[in-house]
Amino acid sequence: FKSKINEYIKILREPREEYGGFPPCPFVAAETDRGKLMIDIFDPSKNTIIDMVEKLQNSKYESALFAQMTEDEISQEETFEYQSFINKLLKKHGYDNLKCICFNPNDDQAINGFNIRKYAPYFLINIADKNLLSKAHKSLLKTKYFDKMSKEYLDYLHVTEKQLRRKK
Repeated sequence: FKSKINEYIKILREPREEYGGFPPCPFVAAETDRGKLMIDIFDPSKNTIIDMVEKLQNSKYESALFAQMTEDEISQEETFEYQSFINKLLKKHGYDNLKCICFNPNDDQAINGFNIRKYAPYFLINIADKNLLSKAHKSLLKTKYFDKMSKEYLDYLHVTEKQLRRKK
């Protein structure tokens, strides 16, 4: 499973025209190259997402990418709800500093026909520090990263016109 995830990470690292010449995930390269990204399997029949977060917190890693193993397929419509559920669970268990972002291969959000999520080999749950994500997000707002994204995709990413106007 790790080789499939590493193949996906390779795609996330490659600069793309759709992302203003940036990689779809501009920060994954540094994290993986420094050995700070935990890659693991999350099987809800064997443990909870909080068990996985505790494993992350007790490790040398700064963030995690969990491949969720399940018999049930998660639809695009369910992705955001599930991500919200995990974020509420993190907060409830005292992990206010962490945020979850889900990558569902069933999501159909595309930029000029390119859908990075469809390449995900599994339903992936990324757990990372909120402050680092916020800092990364703000730095991308000052670039051409979001320029080719539709309003619908920007809404999906919670990027507002006001945020994008600030860079000009």
